[in-house]
Formats: sequence, structure tokens, C-alpha cells
Amino acid sequence: MASLTHVCMWSDNGWKRITAEQAARLHPGGTVSAHSGLFMCELCGQYVILTDGDIRIRYFKHSAYEKSKDCPERTFGAGYSISYGSQEHDLPIRITSVSSSSFSFEIGLIRAPISFLNKDFRIEIKPKGAFDVSYVFTKERLNYDSITYLPIGERPFEKYTLNFQNGSDKLREFWPAEIKGIDPEGTLFEKVSGKKLSYDADVEIGKEYYLLKRGYIYRKSFSSVRIQEIMQKRIGWETWTLYVVSASAFNEEAARFYLDFHCRLTDHPVSLKPVWPLFVEGNYIVRHNKSSMYMLVDGNVAEVKTFPPVTVRQLNYNSSQPKLYEVFCSGRQQLISAGRTQALQYTYLWKEPLDQVGLHPEVSVTDIAGAEVDPGETDTLPRDKTLRFKSTFDGELIISNNNRVVDKRKISADKYIELDGLSYGLSVQVVIGLDVIWQIEFKKQQPIVVNDEIEILKRITNVSGATIPAPHSLRNMLAGMNCYPQVCQWIRKCIKNGTINEQSYRRLQEAYRSMNTKR
Repeated sequence: MASLTHVCMWSDNGWKRITAEQAARLHPGGTVSAHSGLFMCELCGQYVILTDGDIRIRYFKHSAYEKSKDCPERTFGAGYSISYGSQEHDLPIRITSVSSSSFSFEIGLIRAPISFLNKDFRIEIKPKGAFDVSYVFTKERLNYDSITYLPIGERPFEKYTLNFQNGSDKLREFWPAEIKGIDPEGTLFEKVSGKKLSYDADVEIGKEYYLLKRGYIYRKSFSSVRIQEIMQKRIGWETWTLYVVSASAFNEEAARFYLDFHCRLTDHPVSLKPVWPLFVEGNYIVRHNKSSMYMLVDGNVAEVKTFPPVTVRQLNYNSSQPKLYEVFCSGRQQLISAGRTQALQYTYLWKEPLDQVGLHPEVSVTDIAGAEVDPGETDTLPRDKTLRFKSTFDGELIISNNNRVVDKRKISADKYIELDGLSYGLSVQVVIGLDVIWQIEFKKQQPIVVNDEIEILKRITNVSGATIPAPHSLRNMLAGMNCYPQVCQWIRKCIKNGTINEQSYRRLQEAYRSMNTKR
């Protein structure tokens, strides 16, 4: 038997590749059990054995007691070739309606060609092993051009079957016959979206996840993992516990905690993003109208596959950078997947006219008290010199000082981020993709020399921006500034026109107040 070739050992704050020969020098005596947790298969994320070497040279092998037997090196040997068939993609499951006493689940049916189906089409989702439970939905319940989430009750099941009545085999390219459900030993969900993480998925530092487990976590004290119990729920004869967990550091303790639930802690998660040509992106779908699509793949990815198989051309080979691929789209629907032992990220490329518009990014910016802050130039610092940002999409804050970038911070969708320590001279941009969505600049107002009419005129005329209706207070200013005939002439013109530049008005107010103070 050939030794496993994708084995890692924790070293210097990360999993590092190690050969059986190197491992044997570190552990010269006897078999090293998989239960030791010393060696991990990089492909499937499970601990492996280092043999004792009594019969043959020492080598790595999988344990017979592993939960998953799907590692390609176990099945096919070192010369394996991963394939992600259409039936090997998990449909999304999400946890919803989470409270201190309950939760429920939904299965997402990604967009499929259903317009040709008859009205008597039915889809049945049935928990495997539960003979008295099934969920039946008609065609009218399904969305034609986006994902459809369907309720599947409050009780967790390990697997679900999906069957059609009066359907088509074509649908199996989108909706598999069997759906992986909730692992009773522990299943992780993204807290914000509620979406279940697939086996061997990546988890990120600082990000919160729901952990649903039959029974309890008996060790709750970790220096770098926060565990908060949300609820306990009695289902039949079983007790299920829901937690919120998050890692505060990338270290061995946190990595092993998540690995126990078949997920990998990383600061570089797997991602699959369309780049070009123009497209409209939705959940598990990218609409485009060209013969090829450029995709950017990042993270620890072993394979990029398509179904039906088409030509995929890798355009760069720098291991420190995301990989750029050109995917040649042969049909109207093209599945593209990225993953390791199984697909971790996937999307369907739909070739059709781009007659729809993507969502416009929205950003909320408030001060520390919750008052909305307008973009633009301002001479007033916010309360406590702090702003709070929340965006509908991932993006970043770019902070500049006198037109020089001094800091950048990531924004996660639907999560607040605070920016403190603001001062004059700083500008802040909210950038999503390549677009500046919101911007503010803090400029300290220059003092006006009130005894210099030419200086006042420069200040009130050298402006830009919006105009406002001429306030009644202009007449008071006109009477009080009669010692400045040119300024008064300018004020009369504004009164006659009925409008004044807003910035001019503020500066005129300042000059008027300064005059009255010095009298």
C-alpha cells in the first residue's frame, strides 16, 4: 500500500505538509494512532495513522473507524482524480427562527429549468428513516429564476431524500436524490445567513457560527474559542443543544476544536467568484451572455471541475495569488465547482440575456448615538470621533490622511464595524467591488478675516455643492454688513434669485457672527 501523500502536522501556527519519513524521525517508536491527532489528511480533514514499520517501511494510512470513507487517496490511491458530479453537490440547508426555545430548518432548491413542467408536478422531501414524515410541494411553490427555500420542520435528520412526481431526469442535474442533513455529532451553520456548512468546509477567525449537537459539549473552556449556549431542545428521546461559537485566534487549540466538527479554521477560505464578462450574480447562479466566463478561485482548493465537462483553462500559476480560470460554456446551464475531497463552493452559469439588474449596494453610516451621517465634506467631527458602518455586501473602508491611504479595514455584509479616532484631515471611503459607495471628508474650517471684504468675498464665492432656498436671515445679515458694500451687493443678488449655495451661507453666517462678537 502506498503511503498517503497529503498529510499535515501542526507546526508554527499552521498545518504543514510532512512525509512519512519525516514523521518517523519525529516519532521513532511504534504506531502513532489516529486518536493522537498528530497527523491530518489534507484532503479529507481527518486524523490518520503512522504505522509502526515492523513489516515494511513506515507509512501513513487512514483508520478503519473514520466517519467518512470518501477520501480519494483512500479509495483510489495517490494517482486519484477528483470528480464532482451533479449528484455530489449538497443542496443548502439553513437553520431559521432561532430563539431561546426553538429553531427550524429549510432546504434550498437552487434554480432549475422548471418552466416546462406540468401543473401536476410534485416534489417530495422525506427524512431518511422517518416513515411518517414527508414534505410535498407543487410547482407553484417554486421560484423560476432564483433559489427557493422550503420548510422541513424542526427535527434534525442526518439525510433527506428528494423525489419527483411528473418530473424530468434533467432536474437531477440540479437537485440530487439524497441530501446530507444534520450530523448529530455536531453541525456548524453560519450565524448571519443560517446556512449549514458542508463537510470539510472552511471557517474563519472572528466569525460566529451556530453549532447544533445532540447532547452537550463537555469541555466548554477554551482560551481561543468562545462558546455560548443558546438553548437546549428535547426532541423525542434526545436532547439537542444549540451554541454560538467563534475563534479569536488561529492556533492549534482553535483549529482542533473545529476539526472535531469536520471544518478547517483558516484566514484564507475557499471562494469562487465570477470576474468577467458582465454578469448578474444570485444564490448559486451567475447569469451571463457570452461563450466563456472568467472565474477567480481562492483558498486551499485541490480541484476545479465542471459539469457537463468543458474546457477549463488556468491562466496563472503563482501559488501566493488567487487562481484565474477561463471556463468555456458549452450549454445554457454550466456547473462549476471548487473544493477538496468534495465540492465546497459551486455555482451554475446560466447563459441568457442580461435583462435584469443586480442589487444596488446599500450602506448605513451613523454616529455612536445612531444618528445618520451624510456623505460629503464636513467641518464637524462625529460624537466621540466615531462612525458606525453597515453594508449589504462585503467591502472595505479606506481611510486617507491628506490624500494618502493610511488604513484599510474589511466590512462583512450585514455586520457593524466601528471606526474611531477620527480627526480633521481624514477622509473615509466605503468601497464595494471597485465602486466608492459612500465618502466623507473632515476639513477644519479656516477662520475668516472679517475686516477684509475681499477675503470674505473669496470665501463665500469659491464654493461648490448644493443650493438652498434663500433664508430670511439673509436680510438681517444684509443690514448688519452694510460696511461691506460688495458683500451686500452679493447678498442682494442671492435674495433676488431666491437661492444661495449652502456652503456660502454657512461661511457668511460665520463671518456675520464673528463681526458681532468683536463689536
